[in-house]
This record gives sequence, C-alpha cells and structure tokens, in this order.
Amino acid sequence: MNSENLQALLRNEIPSIRISKFSSIEECHKLALAIEKVGFDFYRNVEPPIGRIGTTQFEYRNRDKSGYFDAVKKASQTYNKVTSLAFDPLKRLATILRQNVSSKIEIAYENENYGYYFAGLIRQINIALLHIDFAQLDAPDWRIGNISSQLVWNLYIKAPSQGGICKVYNRQWQPDDEKYKIPGSYGYNSSLVANSEVKQNIPITGDLVIFNSRNFHEVLPGIGERITISSFIGKMPGGDLVFWS
Repeated sequence: MNSENLQALLRNEIPSIRISKFSSIEECHKLALAIEKVGFDFYRNVEPPIGRIGTTQFEYRNRDKSGYFDAVKKASQTYNKVTSLAFDPLKRLATILRQNVSSKIEIAYENENYGYYFAGLIRQINIALLHIDFAQLDAPDWRIGNISSQLVWNLYIKAPSQGGICKVYNRQWQPDDEKYKIPGSYGYNSSLVANSEVKQNIPITGDLVIFNSRNFHEVLPGIGERITISSFIGKMPGGDLVFWS
C-alpha cells in the first residue's frame, strides 16, 4: 500500500490491491462472534438475500436524505458495539492510509445540517449480481456525488471453503450502460462484460482487498458463510479521501 499504487487504482490502471493478513485469524474469530451476537438485518426487496449490520446511502438514493442521516447514529453505535469486542478495521485502514498514502482522509461529511456519513458496513453475502457502485450515479445531489473516483474495500471476516470469488471486470460504468440494467433489480445483464478482462479476487479470511467500484463486479456463489466489513473510499475534487457506506 503506497500512494503510487492507490492513485493507479483510482485511475483504473491496476485491478486491485490486497493487504494480506490485515487482521489475524483470532481477530476475525472475535469479530465473527460479536457479529453473531448482534445479528443481521436483511435488505428489503433484494434477491438473492443480503444480510447487513449498518446502513447504506444507496438505500436512500431516491428518498429524503434525512432518513439516512437519522439512521447513521444507530448504525455507528452498533458498529462500535461489534468492533469493541475485537478491533476496528476502519480505524486500522485509516491509519495505514495516513502513514503510506495521505494524511487527508476522514469520514465523509455532508454539511452542518446532516453531519457525518456512516462507514463500516458488515455484510453476509453468498452471491451478488453484476453491478457497480458509483456516487456520481447513486448520489448526484449528495456531497459524495462530487467524487471523481471511487474505491471499495472488503475485509474478509469469514471466507467460504469454496467459491465466493469477487470478479472485477475491466469495464467501467458509463451512462449508456443503464440500458443493460435488469428491470426491478440492482443488477446488470452479463452481456455487458462478455468481452472484458476480469480479475478474480479469492476471499481469504483476514485479507483486505480494495478495487475500483465503478468497475462492474459480482460475487459468485460459495460453500460456507462469507462475511465482510467494507466501505467506500472516494476522492474529492481537492484530493482528500473520504469513507462512507
């Protein structure tokens, strides 16, 4: 992890960065026990089901943004409850980035009326359809909609014994790609990436993987539980890096 590599990832010149053994097996086990104690909620009207602890801006993209910021306080309290029993992956990653990339990194902030975003989504995903995450599309009227590039990091708390691979395609979302969107779904038709290069990120417990979330990506089915902690990292116009979920 260094500034040159992170900037290359932001420019989509490399497919991903992996920090091996970001957390120990013991730390992951403690987090898994804390997560089990708190329990997952599930997204509404999302198939296949995705369990989560925390909240996301995406859920409020077509709603009054005050609903999201009202949910942030509870989400942050729950996240802190989980991480207090083990360690805080978000703080650890922020420290690594400040030491090796830039001191200008913080939780995203909307304005004095709304305050800070939530960061640190915990998810149980067995499969995810082909999709992208890009605030210019999902949040054009929010402050994070001003980002020029967007990454996502995933720390594998539990990795399936087989499968569960995250495939990232060398195909970045463009506005015309919306015609490939599957009606009533967050997913896109796979024909969109049929001829694209692909990076297969194998889930390994304790490893953290970062990739450019404007690239189309999907999670393949796996055998066994797959639990991650994640957030986005956006590059603001002035060059500052911000976290949010």
